[in-house]
Amino acid sequence: MSYPRLNGIYNEKGVNLADGGLGLTLETKFGLKIAHTPLWSTRAAVDDVGQGSQALLQAHMEFLRAGARTLLTATYQAAYNTFEREGYTRDRALKLMSNAVTIANKARSQYQVENPDIQTHDIRIVLSLCAFGGTVSPMQDYDGIYPPPYGPRAYTTSRENITSFGEDLTGREKSVQALEEFHVERVLAFAENGQIWDTIDAIAFETLSLAREVTAIRRAMTTVEEVLRKGRKCTKPWWITAVFPDGRCRETRVPGGDSIPAKDVATAMIQEETNDQGMQLAKPDGIGINCTEVQLLPELLEAFAQATGSCVQGSKWPWFILKPNGIAREAETWAAGLLECIDKMEGGGWEGIVVGGCCAATPDFIDSLRIQLMQMK
Repeated sequence: MSYPRLNGIYNEKGVNLADGGLGLTLETKFGLKIAHTPLWSTRAAVDDVGQGSQALLQAHMEFLRAGARTLLTATYQAAYNTFEREGYTRDRALKLMSNAVTIANKARSQYQVENPDIQTHDIRIVLSLCAFGGTVSPMQDYDGIYPPPYGPRAYTTSRENITSFGEDLTGREKSVQALEEFHVERVLAFAENGQIWDTIDAIAFETLSLAREVTAIRRAMTTVEEVLRKGRKCTKPWWITAVFPDGRCRETRVPGGDSIPAKDVATAMIQEETNDQGMQLAKPDGIGINCTEVQLLPELLEAFAQATGSCVQGSKWPWFILKPNGIAREAETWAAGLLECIDKMEGGGWEGIVVGGCCAATPDFIDSLRIQLMQMK
């Protein structure tokens, strides 16, 4: 399948609608007590025959009924270390991780029964994987303060927290290697089960706050794809989305210094780069932004477009993935702001666009976006 491989799973290269914030939907609409737990939305899949799994199934169904045709699985914080903190063995963790994919697939099948004109390939199931920071306590997917060897030092309340290694290039490289190993193990865990792996259409690495973790994921996927090919298993399209709280990257060039510009984060996602064996790093089929406020998007989108234009001269652009946070009780306002961004992006070089929501974007937000997209057409 030629680059970008998302062309092979989406029928249209235009705007494709994804779901919204699954975790908060489970909390606010279905009353699940999953906040501030190591597993968050994955906790619903742990309860494989009770209230949790039924709520998860219905949450997926509500997003489909709202118009979403891309479902992200309840696996955002699913990793061996988060399950270990909950007291599960690795074998049990692997089974429970798979449950989340199975439930998303069940929602797809159930929706097809309700709507016979919908084919299996019309609804895509995307494996949601957070940054390493989403698996530590307290969560650091937003702030990127990682313990060694993943970062310079762990989060503390007694001194300044930092995200940069500064001039410590050895420490930075050890960090990238550790993050690479974390992501390799995590992806290959899902690939162990052939049926589960075949159900997954694409992989989403979400809420990246550190440019060096972007590099680590690209190294990881280079390794993963090599392992899959040797095992005669199919590779999957994948994307990376970054988070920009207050419109800025959380990683700084030096401890306590200026933030790395958004353009540099986008460049790290898409530039030609090799690993220490001289092998070209795998390139994501989509890049983008998630878990960021709508009003911050225009400047960030411009930075991503500039970086991509510089990096892929004469080649196809990747897809763009856009999943901003919702606005409390203002679904129509949120959708209108997002639509303005989409309107400007459609004239650019992106091969296609996947758009949905993140935190606080419940199914009614996706429904408002669907309606306004139809009106725009």
